[in-house]
Amino acid sequence: MVSIQGGIGLLLLYNNQGGMISLGVKSKTGDLVKCEVIDGGELKSRRHLNVHSKSATLHSITDKDWEDIKFGVDNEVDFYVVSFVKDAEVVHELKDYLKSKKMYSAGCNANVRVIVKIESVDSIVNLPSILSASDGAMVARGDLGAKLPIEEVPLLQEDIIRRCQKLQKPVIVATNMLESMIDHPTPTRAEVFDIAIAVRQGADVVMLSGETDHGNFPLKAVKVMHTVALRIESSSQVNLNSVSLSRHLAYKSHMGEIFAFHAATIANTVATPIIVFTRT
Repeated sequence: MVSIQGGIGLLLLYNNQGGMISLGVKSKTGDLVKCEVIDGGELKSRRHLNVHSKSATLHSITDKDWEDIKFGVDNEVDFYVVSFVKDAEVVHELKDYLKSKKMYSAGCNANVRVIVKIESVDSIVNLPSILSASDGAMVARGDLGAKLPIEEVPLLQEDIIRRCQKLQKPVIVATNMLESMIDHPTPTRAEVFDIAIAVRQGADVVMLSGETDHGNFPLKAVKVMHTVALRIESSSQVNLNSVSLSRHLAYKSHMGEIFAFHAATIANTVATPIIVFTRT
């Protein structure tokens, strides 16, 4: 349940497969909210509701989620992605559970990494502690844009990527990257630029959602994203500049990482591969 304060004028956003339906709250009682349609559309099943600038008061991990988590451990999954993370406590709770499974269940693979989805108002407020507790993050731009002013989303994306780089943790950029390819065989040029910007900013993963979930051209969408990402990564400018100053400074006290960083920079500049022999 989401607590709706104030009533009049609060905007409700209903995420719909083809866009968003916007509703303005006119009045409310204990179990009824009356709204005026601002931006209409077809209301489909299994969509979810966002209240602008508010976070849900639900638990991040439900009883059903715990059942799924146990199933994942027993079947040796590699990652859990936790939605609507409000604070670092939910990450610690999940990690403590995974450690207990590893300790008391012989043969279980509990070396599972926890990725947090940054998609709510609370997750932005508590961003430093959440990222510190996690093993990586996803910039869930769809929900961020529904809960916060859309002009803030590009700035938040860049900030989250920079923070993850500084912590040397992987970061995923997701949602609406090739949205037009749900219905069309070619992307818009703006979408191509969107992928390029995420790669240049230093994202480790760019992710498709509806394009491969229910789109008409899933394989083409994957090929486009793959091709664009490889082309942008291959440019020397990206190789030299995608690692931010903050990440570079994180290497300062680690001599081995300093050598590795500069060796990689030289190899990228002259387009020469590196072969490394290891003992393990």
